[in-house]
Amino acid sequence: MIQENGLEKLKGKIRVDLVFKKGKALKSGALIMHYFVPEEGAKKTHMGIGVPKKTVLMAYRRNRIKRQMRAIVRLREEEILASLSPGFYMLLYKGKAGVTSESLLHDFRALLKRFTQYD
Repeated sequence: MIQENGLEKLKGKIRVDLVFKKGKALKSGALIMHYFVPEEGAKKTHMGIGVPKKTVLMAYRRNRIKRQMRAIVRLREEEILASLSPGFYMLLYKGKAGVTSESLLHDFRALLKRFTQYD
């Protein structure tokens, strides 16, 4: 089920709102994945990444966590495309400010594993 076009960015207020209003969520450690897979079938997998200001107050820390999450997604793109159905996904960080890439990777792998169990 690997797509030829790869992973796309989740863009647009309408799509992001759709993920939060009609989608479901899975949690693993400090990460939460909100997702919406349309019934008519999406052609691509779209993924967004966010770190709420309410959770991590300082912008430089939020940006660092987002960079770490984007690096994980970029390096694990084939694994993501193999385990996720085409649709819209939003990956949120809900932990504390200090986080290592290893703990993010561990939580991300656990999220993918949980998603394949529930799908």
